[in-house]
Amino acid sequence: MKKVNAEEALALNITEHALNVEFKEVRINGEYSATVGTDRAVPTFTDLLDPFIKLSNGMQTEFDPTVSLMRSSHGAEGTLYNISMPFGTVDLGGRSTEMRISRFGSLNSSCSDKFGLQMLVQICSNGMMGWKSQGTAVTRFTANWQGLSTERIQFALEGFEGMKHHYVTMAESLKSIRLTAPEVDERLNRIVKGESKRSENIREEIRELFISGKGNRGENSWDLFNAVTEYENHYKTYRNTNGVSSDENRAKGVLSIDSDKLAELVA
Repeated sequence: MKKVNAEEALALNITEHALNVEFKEVRINGEYSATVGTDRAVPTFTDLLDPFIKLSNGMQTEFDPTVSLMRSSHGAEGTLYNISMPFGTVDLGGRSTEMRISRFGSLNSSCSDKFGLQMLVQICSNGMMGWKSQGTAVTRFTANWQGLSTERIQFALEGFEGMKHHYVTMAESLKSIRLTAPEVDERLNRIVKGESKRSENIREEIRELFISGKGNRGENSWDLFNAVTEYENHYKTYRNTNGVSSDENRAKGVLSIDSDKLAELVA
């Protein structure tokens, strides 16, 4: 995984090279990144960063996004991109949490371009993503951004505020649900299905993190939620290890967590 700031990202050169009538090759600074269909318009980092410039202006904050380039199973480094910018810090269930507006997509159609709210619990470095809550705020960014008015930008920012409020409320609700040992086991069976030795080992690891994970006390559904995200971010063994760093796999793990679904499973 390669992390660059906005200035470095804008200096990256994305070029296209025809392979045949159906496909073309995309390169970043001359290095292979992805093979895509000839009919696919490949965005530049100027295009990808443009919404963040306007959002930072709308928020009246410094333009300071982070750009992560990752591999997918269909291409080399740079196939997937995750661009994020600070959106403040919030108390999430008693845990200081950094919020970032995040844009995730790909150069080779392995995933669709989308916006969301990325949350990093600072005490344990556990990450989670908010893609679905207040979905209109997520989906209104990709089309005709260049022509958006000040009012539309403000509407988008209000949508992200709505997402933030949703997860603050979710965390407080989960924190109020106290769990007995049998109730923890019941929820773990919902989260990790199957009777194999591997499934039981995963449940046992999460069960231990529920009690001893960073910031956890083994008391409530919010502790169990964070035990799962800690396992996903720091303990899970990923199968895709071919040229992929552990940091990169953890980043993908954060992006794959469906926070709303997990909240339902631990409640």
